[in-house]
Amino acid sequence: MGSELARRLAAAAVCAVAVCTLTTRVDAEAAAWWTRVALAGSDLSQVRADGATVIVRTRGGSTLMSTDSARSFSPVQGNPQVTVPPQTRSGDDTWIVTSAGSVLHAHGSASLAPDPDSPDLGPGAHLLAAPASLPGVVVAVATDGTVWRRDMAGGWGRALLLLPAGLTSGVPRITAVAAFTQPVTNTVYLSTDGYSVLLSTDGGDDWIHANPGLPDSVAALAADSASRVLYAATPDGLYMHGLQAFPAPPAYHDAALALRWLGTALVALLAAASAVVALSRAMMPRRRTR
Repeated sequence: MGSELARRLAAAAVCAVAVCTLTTRVDAEAAAWWTRVALAGSDLSQVRADGATVIVRTRGGSTLMSTDSARSFSPVQGNPQVTVPPQTRSGDDTWIVTSAGSVLHAHGSASLAPDPDSPDLGPGAHLLAAPASLPGVVVAVATDGTVWRRDMAGGWGRALLLLPAGLTSGVPRITAVAAFTQPVTNTVYLSTDGYSVLLSTDGGDDWIHANPGLPDSVAALAADSASRVLYAATPDGLYMHGLQAFPAPPAYHDAALALRWLGTALVALLAAASAVVALSRAMMPRRRTR
């Protein structure tokens, strides 16, 4: 009888999972983490955004511009390169990585000077982001792939070192690091050519995957504070993420909320009924066989 009770309880658990899956699917599809917004099938290598103006560069050497928040794109005369500004402004702070890999910092109107205790990122390093909502916090990437983090007190430390993507694959290359330069969110985003996008909600201390809907390879990121949007340039077009809680339990509204509560009540009722039946059968006297 014990095995029968266990079987019934397991069946009830399966029902609960099924109902929860069905009731969450509506909101999961309605609020995708990443959505492709333009240029499907285009292999993009760069993206920059400033409000409604979005500029992308294809690997084929074409520069395209949108002035309607990535709804439509048209060629830019002369095909200029799409470059990342050398200086990163975050609130009253200015940050820059020199060609030699040194991190310089200036607060307010002060002149740029080497940031104390900052690491040598190596020649050619240029990936740096500073979330304005965490003054003094910086995330920078060295040429060897090490991700460094500066805390609010000015101390630098290693924050992340990627592992190989598989037994036969090498370590993915970090292609971009981005943060909102206005106090929009603490999140820092990191794109790679194998792990898609990682994010940190505490300014680079802890990292998680943030890639639902994205290709494994992401070539560039652009965080636009004015529109509260993050763009990703990929081999299959331009993707967009509008800020939302992640990871977090799904939000249920209107009919979806009612359906969830109904499903939960039904599962609880079935589980209770199964338990009562199983218990009553267990307490019934057994017939003797001759």
